[in-house]
Amino acid sequence: MGIVSHILINSMRKPLLSAKVVIYSMMSIGFLSYMVWGHHMFVSGMNPMSALAFSFPTLTITIPATILTLIWLGSLYGANIQINSASLFALGFISMFVAGGVSGFFLAQPSIDIYLHATYFVVGHFHMVMGVASLFGVFAGTYFWFPKMTGRMMNEGLGKLHFWITFIGTYCIFMPFHYLGLIGNVRRYQSFVDDYMTPYLGVHKFMTIAALITGAGQLIFLFNLIYSRFKGQPAPENPWNATSLEWSIPSPPPWNNFGGKHPIVYHDPFQYGVKGSKGDFVMQDSPEQVPASGN
Repeated sequence: MGIVSHILINSMRKPLLSAKVVIYSMMSIGFLSYMVWGHHMFVSGMNPMSALAFSFPTLTITIPATILTLIWLGSLYGANIQINSASLFALGFISMFVAGGVSGFFLAQPSIDIYLHATYFVVGHFHMVMGVASLFGVFAGTYFWFPKMTGRMMNEGLGKLHFWITFIGTYCIFMPFHYLGLIGNVRRYQSFVDDYMTPYLGVHKFMTIAALITGAGQLIFLFNLIYSRFKGQPAPENPWNATSLEWSIPSPPPWNNFGGKHPIVYHDPFQYGVKGSKGDFVMQDSPEQVPASGN
């Protein structure tokens, strides 16, 4: 969530609606995460009162998650977003987080979870939120900070191809999981031959093909990563016109980070679209004066 917020600010060329609320929401999600683990045990025979105790924070955690998502979407409204591999994966994270998170409402209710718990519904929900969404954040961060780490740019054409194969493929894999779970497709069965699920074997074949294509698509990322490390275009010091301090030093950084100099910080890292500034951004270590109404 932190990676996505950082990249979105840079891509939108303007601050989030409220960076403080984003931070508080992330802290709330982290705190509540310690209190929701029991929802995995609704069908274990636990006391109904214990199930209620775990159901409440599981539903409550959706509040800061929803606030966080609304701030992202509200900030995107009217923004002249720069489309690149990093921003695409950041936007893809939001899509996966929302699409997979909506199904969490059902699983937070013990009475509904008892039916859905041992089905493909849980598999689809978990993989979209905890698996794919997290990976999208990692991919976004990799494309964004690769120039700083290596001094070379990753190929944007391959990066965008990697995104669309992964994005479309993921939905083709895990959305059908939810539908199969609703009709009672049980988890951990190796086959459904001569079973009540036989009419739905076509859906399983579709998901398998989608998974193979999506998996193969990751080879594009692997090739891009290795090739760009040695043969990529040399990266400028600040290829994204970013404001934070790591972009004020050469790429890759010197062995002692700031070359023995202690940077002087004049601004916060959200100085994008500042009226009256020389460009559309002001770096943290720039002594340029920023109007009070700029942020």
